[in-house]
Amino acid sequence: MVDFREEGFLAGATTVPQPDLKSRFMNFLLDSNRPQMEGFKNWVFHPGMLFDSWETWWGEEKKRAVPHQGLDLCRFEDSHGLIKKVNHRTKIPATFTGVIVKIDQDFLGKSIYLSHEIFTHGGSQLYTIYGHTHPLKSLEPWDQVAEGEIIATISACSGKKPIVPAHLHISFAWIPRGLAPNHLTWKNLGLDRRITLIDPRPVLAI
Repeated sequence: MVDFREEGFLAGATTVPQPDLKSRFMNFLLDSNRPQMEGFKNWVFHPGMLFDSWETWWGEEKKRAVPHQGLDLCRFEDSHGLIKKVNHRTKIPATFTGVIVKIDQDFLGKSIYLSHEIFTHGGSQLYTIYGHTHPLKSLEPWDQVAEGEIIATISACSGKKPIVPAHLHISFAWIPRGLAPNHLTWKNLGLDRRITLIDPRPVLAI
């Protein structure tokens, strides 16, 4: 168990993570997606893909109902300067060792809620929430997964929302320990002031 001090964490406020809260997610992502992401140089972001943005980045790029709760990973530049995209074959690794708490439907695929044995001094627990995924068929709630273990692929965008490109949404949040899984929804992540969302970019070092 890792103990993070409460100083600087305000209930319901967004905040940057402590400096030592770092994930090797990108290393695992690139290693697991060769040759698809071979030569990866950097992500290419529209402002609407970023944490806390009020913009959308597809279609008419309308204003969001609430600020963006995480980071959208879609387009990247390779070492030759070409812009490429993730797709339904892109494998998604676990950011940290943890337990699958919930798998729920979202508007593009399924969301995976992964809890980690990382806590604030006040008892809030770190979660990674992945949006728009296609979980492995073997993956079930209360499964334990290792850091870097593949848990899903990105959901193919079709049907009701074909205008939205395939992408991975990733959120980090400090969630009070003992909060019931049925309370974990995208709506509550944005509105429940007991939950503190974290900008994913410093955690992922991107």
